[in-house]
Amino acid sequence: MDLRHLRNVIAFTLAVVGASAATLSTCLGGDGWPTRAVKVIVPFAAGSANDGSARLYTDGRAKRWGKPVIVENKPGADTIIGGGAFANARDDHTLLYGTASMVTVSPLLQEVLPYDPARDLVPISSTASSILVIAVHDRLPVRSLQDLAQLARSRPGELSWSSGPSLPHFVFAAMLARNALRQVYIPYRDAMNQQTDFGEGRVQILSHALQSVRGPVAAGKARILAVTSPRREPGLPDVPTVAEVGFPEMEIEGLTGLFGWSDMPPALRDRISVDVQAVAGDSSIRSRIEAGGQRVLGSTPDEFSAAIERQRTRIQQISRIVDLRNAAK
Repeated sequence: MDLRHLRNVIAFTLAVVGASAATLSTCLGGDGWPTRAVKVIVPFAAGSANDGSARLYTDGRAKRWGKPVIVENKPGADTIIGGGAFANARDDHTLLYGTASMVTVSPLLQEVLPYDPARDLVPISSTASSILVIAVHDRLPVRSLQDLAQLARSRPGELSWSSGPSLPHFVFAAMLARNALRQVYIPYRDAMNQQTDFGEGRVQILSHALQSVRGPVAAGKARILAVTSPRREPGLPDVPTVAEVGFPEMEIEGLTGLFGWSDMPPALRDRISVDVQAVAGDSSIRSRIEAGGQRVLGSTPDEFSAAIERQRTRIQQISRIVDLRNAAK
């Protein structure tokens, strides 16, 4: 073997060893990750509340990691398209900014999913919770959920309601079923038309995210009767929770968080979780997320997993009251 060839062999060997060491560092969750740009798949449309919080968290992590963090919106089919895109990426520099309902609700609505909720979506940290509310048009003579139930019982089939997809729909449908109440559900494809009709009283009751009822409430055309959160929201201190007013079957959180890939090393998951919690603690980021109608979270992987399991239990309870597949239509 001549000297030039020997040098080439040595150089090649060192390159392979170096690459292997870098890969091993990443696989073990070492400080070498990320070694390149990180992509975050967001299964929501650009400009939505969840997209806004995703970008705020993304910017915060990019500063901490010293590498670009790129948001890729993959909306459609109530987050299912984004979930499939994430599972099919099979990349250790791609994360998912998704909802707990992708694990707890979607498997009950779809016989086949493009991802395995138990294998492909590894919880890293909760990030935010959409504040879900029950609101009524101002012309409806009710001041509480109890008043609303009594009015609906006295006027079966006369009151109209609408909702956001998934969780807001299921919790209100469960309340109606549990209390043997009949109301007319009005579906919408366009959220703007839904909000306009609610503001004008063409829809009398709306179960939705806070952001969707803020306009009519601020204009004095609607009022919020309750929040579905397990505790009162700081921004709505005078609004009771559904459990406080006797409707515990409606309690649920619109939980959002960061997920990793199927074989993500625990050490790396823990380290990313710490970074997410640090971003959640930034007061400027918190105020901007809260302005979008969400509550800021931030948790360990175990805490996020436990929150998902609590939601799964609630959804299973609701599924025994309501036919979720038909209710979703």
